Amino acid sequence: MLEICAFHLEDCFTAVHAGAQRLEVCTHYTEGGLTPPTEWIFALKHSVHVPLVAMVRPRGGDFHYSSEEWTTMKRQAEGLRQAGAHALVFGGLNQHSSLDIEANKALMKTVGLPAVLHRAFDEIPDPLQGVRDAIQAGFCRILTSWGQKDPETFKKIQKMAGMQIEILPGGGIRSTNVARYVDMGCTQIHSSAITGPKQRVDQIEIQALLAQMSDK
Repeated sequence: MLEICAFHLEDCFTAVHAGAQRLEVCTHYTEGGLTPPTEWIFALKHSVHVPLVAMVRPRGGDFHYSSEEWTTMKRQAEGLRQAGAHALVFGGLNQHSSLDIEANKALMKTVGLPAVLHRAFDEIPDPLQGVRDAIQAGFCRILTSWGQKDPETFKKIQKMAGMQIEILPGGGIRSTNVARYVDMGCTQIHSSAITGPKQRVDQIEIQALLAQMSDK
């Protein structure tokens, strides 16, 4: 499974045309991804036939949200659900930079869609406890760049997750290094497939990623 993170509506269509098997839809690449317009999700829902995972993140910066920001996120999440998102990707931390279990759980309960914990997870001091907390909160998947930062810790995260929660590696994954993740047993990969200064999805890179994944 190749998930492509796209920051422009046109890039979503480009990614699917090139073979992307799931889309993470967001805006503002330089901010690390923010909530996309509901119109994008509506258009994609009626045009492509791959799962749509929509970002819920009201601003860039840290993942410590105020009660007002959580309210905003709930409103954004509900709009994305109504537009046709299949799942949401978000994550908020408490004052100790651990996962805010109750706040995340409340957002999931409000919207009722599968939820993916994004790379707020990478800010958690104890990633193994972070896995336990993500499971307790009700997330179905964790997106993490620990495979890039520390492969040994990533393997421990995989082991801790077991069959209870999916682990989705991301963070700088391209066709030149994706084989390393497949060798670590990863069955799904997250990439923006951006290779040039324009910060746009590269169709050839998507095809190269798929080729490398199928060769393993």
